[in-house]
This record gives sequence, structure tokens and C-alpha cells, in this order.
Amino acid sequence: MSDRYSVLRDKLPPSFVKFIDSHDGWEGDLGDELGYVIIWNRESIQEQWNGYEMALYLSDRWFPFGSDGGGEMLCFDLSSGSDNIFWMPYVGMSDEAAMAQPFTFTDLANAIQTAANSN
Repeated sequence: MSDRYSVLRDKLPPSFVKFIDSHDGWEGDLGDELGYVIIWNRESIQEQWNGYEMALYLSDRWFPFGSDGGGEMLCFDLSSGSDNIFWMPYVGMSDEAAMAQPFTFTDLANAIQTAANSN
């Protein structure tokens, strides 16, 4: 069985694919604006999808790829064709529950790079 990342790779934002192909996940605090972020690696993307039975609650347009370390997942809306990030609650997850965020995955990747360079 193929994993969700591999199956949907061509539909994912290029900024995310580049990040996963080079880093395969990341975790850390990005300060006040972005907060604590966990970007799941390829294996965790599939494990989370299966473990939380996301297919029962979310349509195929959503691609969860990480979390805030608390009650929210980070997701892409594949139907948008963009790298805009949405928060999706673990409890009560549904297409309608997604909350658009004021930053993109490109912003997130740049903040991670800045954080890595300052350490």
C-alpha cells in the first residue's frame, strides 16, 4: 500500500515537497507569530492519517502534515493549489472546522531556516 505523501506528492505545494525531501520533518518553537510547530515526516503523515481515522472526517481536499503540539493539525487545502496553511482541530475535525492562517508553508520553511542558522 502506498503512503499518502507519495500518492499525493504531485498535488502538494512545491515548497512543502522540497522541505520534506530535504528534511523529512522538523520540530521546534518559532516564536510568538508562528509558535510551536511539528512537521511530520513521511512515515508520521501516514501514521497520523490512519491513527486519527482522518478519512472518516475529512474530504480528500485536506492534507494534514503536522501539528502545533497541542490540539491543532497543520493542513493544506489541496483544492486551492497554494501553500496556505490551515489549522484543523483534532477534536471535531471536519472540512468546516479548518481555520486559515495568515502565513504560508514558504513562510514557515523560511522561519525554520532562520532558526536553524541562529543555533
